[in-house]
Amino acid sequence: MHDRHHAAHPALPLYQQKFGFSELTVTVVYAVYAFAVIGVLLLAGNVSDAVGRRPVLLWGLGCAAASAVCFLCATALGWLYAGRLLSGFSAGLFTGAATAYVMESAPPGKTARATFVATAVNMGGLGCGPLLAGILAEYAPGPCICRSPCTSPWSPARRPSCSGFRRPWRSAAR
Repeated sequence: MHDRHHAAHPALPLYQQKFGFSELTVTVVYAVYAFAVIGVLLLAGNVSDAVGRRPVLLWGLGCAAASAVCFLCATALGWLYAGRLLSGFSAGLFTGAATAYVMESAPPGKTARATFVATAVNMGGLGCGPLLAGILAEYAPGPCICRSPCTSPWSPARRPSCSGFRRPWRSAAR
């Protein structure tokens, strides 16, 4: 259910270096995501009950794609705020609708197992998404480009917005 959108965005230190913003600003960029997730869950958590799971999941997918484009096109701090906001919207939409879908898909008498599966998938995404993003931020040739399938090297929208970043933690370790 979840991917790189959760927890700390591993490329933010690279953007911080490029745009020269403070630690407080990094914290605010992180907080924008949390407020977006909480807001969506509180205000629209049960929208999929009214309009259906598929439309809500498609909106979540659209928000995730738009978030990736924001990070891909980031030339100023506003892009990062927009990207994290859209990431939060995506996560909130996916969490509510996908969890409800898993619960509805459970055979009769297997709701405890469905609850476990939904929780395990959520927690697995919370851990694996940032781990994968961190590996890409550290070792990929274009750390701010190669984060998701829509920003793959074969994408026509690919733009080297973060190429040439110095990775201070790498040079200190060598």
